Amino acid sequence: MASSQAVSRWTAESLLEIVKSLPDNELERFLAKLDEWRASREEEELLRVIKENSQLPPEKQKRFNRLRRKLQSETATEKEHAEYLALLQELEQRNIKRLKALIELARRRGVKVQDLMRELGIGEKVEVI
Repeated sequence: MASSQAVSRWTAESLLEIVKSLPDNELERFLAKLDEWRASREEEELLRVIKENSQLPPEKQKRFNRLRRKLQSETATEKEHAEYLALLQELEQRNIKRLKALIELARRRGVKVQDLMRELGIGEKVEVI
């Protein structure tokens, strides 16, 4: 295995020269491995987006829940109602990002979104508000 010093001297150009010198069968094997690695990185990013956008940050979620209870009991002020609507809009934007990532990941894996959600432990009937 190469040392970190040797790795830091590699450039895209120097790596390309090495790849160019590979025999055809090794080039095909290299490209397949590169595609696998790239797909894995892209899938990791989609999973990160799904997780990150599954809920509001803890403090905002607590505040959202408190405001929702106040609205349900009809004790919220106009300012609290506006704050609730802003948090609701943020939550909706997060849900859009999460759903887009779920759809893309399901497409890449060749499965239904519902099956992917089950696999990831995401309930189909999650109350988001």
